[in-house]
Amino acid sequence: MERTYLAQIARASGLAAATMLGFCGAASGAYPDRPVKIVVPFAAGGPADILGRLVAHGLASRLKATVIVENKPGGGGNIGTAQAARADADGYTLVIGYIGPFAVNPSLYKNPGFDPIKDFSPVALLATSPLVLVTRPGLGADSVAGLIDMARTRKPALTYASGGVGSANHLAGELFKAAAGIDLVHVPYQGIAPATTDLLGGQTDLMFNGISSVLPHIKAGKLQALAVTTSSRLASLPGVKTMEEAGVKPFDVAAWFGLLAPRGTPPAVLDTLERAVRDTMMSDEASQRLAATGLERRLMSQAEFGKFIGSELKVWSAVVRNSGASAD
Repeated sequence: MERTYLAQIARASGLAAATMLGFCGAASGAYPDRPVKIVVPFAAGGPADILGRLVAHGLASRLKATVIVENKPGGGGNIGTAQAARADADGYTLVIGYIGPFAVNPSLYKNPGFDPIKDFSPVALLATSPLVLVTRPGLGADSVAGLIDMARTRKPALTYASGGVGSANHLAGELFKAAAGIDLVHVPYQGIAPATTDLLGGQTDLMFNGISSVLPHIKAGKLQALAVTTSSRLASLPGVKTMEEAGVKPFDVAAWFGLLAPRGTPPAVLDTLERAVRDTMMSDEASQRLAATGLERRLMSQAEFGKFIGSELKVWSAVVRNSGASAD
């Protein structure tokens, strides 16, 4: 758990290089018989990217194929996700699905460029990432209550970073504003990695960040953790209160990540991908990587993941409506 965030990026890049080498395609006519692309709709280095490269490496090994990762950040994940939605439904373009584009953005944007239900076929839910409320070095708030007091008197208003409009950290910030009755200025980035970098540099004041992105910085004393967004404390941060313990109620938020294909992808291809993904995520390598980054493995089948996305859409549409947030 002492690995630095930069080391995680380096390992992820190493996986990408190994994945690009891949293997020769299977016999002609079998799937896959040419390179498979996984679109990650966020910048390199964040949890979606780390998971995308982990899955790519596993698929390359298990399907004897070349699997490449393409980062396509922007629009809170909408740009890359829309690109994947328009791809041929043949199993050769996949996308890392994230709570933002698939559950939040359809309510935040009048036209995100895709429909998460009509345009995609779920392959599998992969993992979840609890969020942690962290503040920049030297901000001076050592508790949630202290941060709320500061926000009520600070001029200009405190700023909070996110990985993009519609991301889980964006909506967590909006929930915090509404529940605490405070004003915060949202500063969206094209991914978690650049948002975290600027928070560390003091360009923004606070962030609800995935534990996978900030745990090394918390342990190194570079960021201060004030609370976690889940309903119970985290084993990796046992001394950090939940938001509800800190007096902000109700508050239970976690980001999630999955793998999807364009709607119309042949069922046999989806089944092949699901089996390979499950084997990958249950491997010792995946267990070690998840533990090192703070991601929690949570596997769902195609059908289960589809129902889960539907339920998340309902939950987050209500959150967006009640918060008054809009990206248009």
